[in-house]
Amino acid sequence: MLDVHREELPKSYLLVLAPSTAEPDELKLTRALHRASRSAKRAIWVDCSLLDHLSTEAIDLLLAYAYMLHCQARRLVLCHVPDKVRHHFLDLDEESQPLVVPSLLDAEYISRDLPPSSASAA
Repeated sequence: MLDVHREELPKSYLLVLAPSTAEPDELKLTRALHRASRSAKRAIWVDCSLLDHLSTEAIDLLLAYAYMLHCQARRLVLCHVPDKVRHHFLDLDEESQPLVVPSLLDAEYISRDLPPSSASAA
């Protein structure tokens, strides 16, 4: 169960995940990822620093969006991924694997090198 805080930044879209007991599923994460993916931003950053774990549903959702964004020449960048679930995001094919970085500063540095997305050209 997650709560999601959203912030649109100049070159990326930031989602901060926080624990919540309000909703029994990952509906807020689904909505936030959908909204972020509709923006013209080259990267969606997901900050997991407030979490101790991620549900299987949240992991699957993040992997699905990582693939979709990669197909659009955009990236999903995960920051502060809990050690307990980090292995779910590693050792995948390039199209399915989100970028996993230690901090938001690293996400900013990596995002500078991303090519302009086709979505921003529209």
